[in-house]
Amino acid sequence: MPGTGFVDVKIFPQRLLKPETVEKLLNSIYDLEGIVRVLVHGPSIPDRVYYGPARGTEVKHSDRRRIRVRGEEVELRVKVGEVIVGILPEALEENMDKIDEILKEVLPCPYKVFIGAFTKKDITISDYLKYGLNFEDKIDPRIIGMADPSSRVKDTVVNIK
Repeated sequence: MPGTGFVDVKIFPQRLLKPETVEKLLNSIYDLEGIVRVLVHGPSIPDRVYYGPARGTEVKHSDRRRIRVRGEEVELRVKVGEVIVGILPEALEENMDKIDEILKEVLPCPYKVFIGAFTKKDITISDYLKYGLNFEDKIDPRIIGMADPSSRVKDTVVNIK
């Protein structure tokens, strides 16, 4: 199956990143060859208060906004504290030096970089729960292993080509 044979590179800044920094970082990373997918993780920035006395009130957080990645508008719904980059094995060594240069230039804080397997790359039970049987050829292989049966893919995954 295409897209499953890649190595994860986890970038872990020592603080949460501002949207401007995330935008610059993602655009720089996507300019590299051999990038399969990029995931951003961090605490959620909700659009509404979901519980308590203020339930339903709109949250006006300055960091929940749209950023532009490779010419495509993406809503940033998290305070980014971790970035996982999937890189093809043949491009890993060449890209590691470039990624280090990008991080030194873009990040305003110290960071750590780890190489390994931090995401699922093979079909999971959750994929079958979400998409049903024989879905493998009907979806983008980059989202295999990232299914949450109770969420909508459009709310959690943005495919940037």
